[in-house]
Amino acid sequence: MSQPVTIAALGGAAALSAIALSDAVTFALTGQHTRFSDDFGVNPAFVLGGIIHSLAYLAFAGVLWSRRSQVDGGSGFRRAVRRILTGALLFLAVGMSVHAVLSVASGEVNDDAVFGAVAGIALLLMIVGSVTLGLSLMRRRDMRLAAWTLSGILPAIGLTIVLGATGSPWAHPAYAEALVSFGLAFIGLAPQREPIESTRREATLSPARG
Repeated sequence: MSQPVTIAALGGAAALSAIALSDAVTFALTGQHTRFSDDFGVNPAFVLGGIIHSLAYLAFAGVLWSRRSQVDGGSGFRRAVRRILTGALLFLAVGMSVHAVLSVASGEVNDDAVFGAVAGIALLLMIVGSVTLGLSLMRRRDMRLAAWTLSGILPAIGLTIVLGATGSPWAHPAYAEALVSFGLAFIGLAPQREPIESTRREATLSPARG
């Protein structure tokens, strides 16, 4: 946890979860979203939310990069999933920043259809990639916390669908978003294992003890 990128990712996860869950509660109780949403146009909370999302996504991508060897574990499948997930996060980080800048410059929330479609695909890749990565890490003891958290996205989505089908005002993507955020951040908390080659080399060079 001493790594700055892990601390940044945990802070980003906490911030994103606070924004999302507060919106879920506010909407359920009042029928309105918080000022972080685009319902209220360009305002300080909207801009701040965009900045927080950008920095958080960048931190999550940083965790995946810094722990890439440990996450992959020699698996080509996990390597491919991690790379796709990292790409989606980086696109969202840049996209949210550009979206905020353009909105502030024009004074209106940018609603470009092409950007919205591409961002939607990136969000889908982030969710599917997170779930897939979590399920693939279930047998890894060092990644157990991250794996269980990411795998929990599926039941969270199921719960949201059920709530939406019953007309409950508590149906909200915030629950899945919080699990995605903390699941990716928790990867940085996994204990780092010393490479086998390095351990064997040290054992060979060390003098024998009688």
